Amino acid sequence: MSQITQEVQKLDPSAIVSLFTLDATSLGGPVMRFTQSSKSYGPVLFQTYSYDPADVEFDGLETSGVGAFPTPKVKLANTNGAVQALVNTYGDLNGCTLSRIRTFARFLDGEPEADSTAFFGPDTYRVERKLDDNPEFIQWELSTSIDQEGKMIPGRVIVKNTCMWRYRVWDATANGGAGAFDYSKAQCPYAGAQAYDINDQPVADAFDFPSRTLNCCKARFGEDQPLPFGGFPGVPKS
Repeated sequence: MSQITQEVQKLDPSAIVSLFTLDATSLGGPVMRFTQSSKSYGPVLFQTYSYDPADVEFDGLETSGVGAFPTPKVKLANTNGAVQALVNTYGDLNGCTLSRIRTFARFLDGEPEADSTAFFGPDTYRVERKLDDNPEFIQWELSTSIDQEGKMIPGRVIVKNTCMWRYRVWDATANGGAGAFDYSKAQCPYAGAQAYDINDQPVADAFDFPSRTLNCCKARFGEDQPLPFGGFPGVPKS
């Protein structure tokens, strides 16, 4: 009998810990790991990964063998600005993956009985749409990874004057530590030598960051040149 099965059958099991991974790499973004656990004073470690404490509210993550697939909703606190920065840079995160594993506190890294194989899941969901975005929290509706029947086309959100193309990323460890741009997941074709900040002002390479507006394209490609803009300047903001 596995350790986690033994723990479940105890009358007084240790606290269960939910560990979430939000993977935005499909948009050229990072992987964000967070937890809602009793260890709120610092990061939780499991399988060598660090999960930062976060104020999380979720419902509908329960699984069932009957009926329709669940359509869970996840709400993340926006207090430290990290989640908002992710949305500002990579859009509503539609199509990104949110996965959850659950384990018991006694099996976390650093505990006397740590066991990286003792967990439930992963439960994997796809970000379908953003429901709310305000200074306090951001909320998304999810779908199960296999519940894609009836998916509407186009799946891309139409937003005025916001380019959604994945942009190059500065890798400070590349080129022997001298740094270089990583284009492996970039959709934007800009590969110029000059870098620009979020205000479209010239900066050093390490601070290259797109404003995702038409001015962003104009600064990089030229005022009167064809612009590979990935937004919809001809529609009202939605």
